[in-house]
Amino acid sequence: MDKHTARGLAIGLFFTAILLIVFKPMFTLNQEAVTSYLEDNNLVVISKEESVNMEQSDYSAPKENDSSEDEPAQMVADNDKEPVKSKDHQEKEESKSEDILFNITKGMVSSDVAFQLKKNGLIKNQGEFIKTLESKNGAKYIQIGEYTLNSSMSNDEIISVITRNRV
Repeated sequence: MDKHTARGLAIGLFFTAILLIVFKPMFTLNQEAVTSYLEDNNLVVISKEESVNMEQSDYSAPKENDSSEDEPAQMVADNDKEPVKSKDHQEKEESKSEDILFNITKGMVSSDVAFQLKKNGLIKNQGEFIKTLESKNGAKYIQIGEYTLNSSMSNDEIISVITRNRV
């Protein structure tokens, strides 16, 4: 390494150090900036302890029935082909549409919401509901709260209600 190369390297390192000192504060995140970003985008941060408590309460809650719905994170079996039903049976199902109180709690994600909707008989196919929700970019607009939903509502109508018409 000759004298000019060493001098050039030293000047480059010096210049880089000055740039880092000057521009570093611009790229430093503080808690206020992160909090305001999360609030602006309707996002919530939970601690690891809260997450563990929520998972434990989900698994330790008594099951209403012993079907294949073992874990909320798993999809309820949705065969692409629904069983063929007679017209009389379909008419009875349509006439039995009832209002159901549906609750979205803090920390629920779109797959949890879809699971609970399927479990309550409000949707027929979780995958289809999630695809519709994602195609409307509505997952980030799901709002915490209690909703009165009807079993005869379409996926689009349910999405409109749980996002409070933001989609």
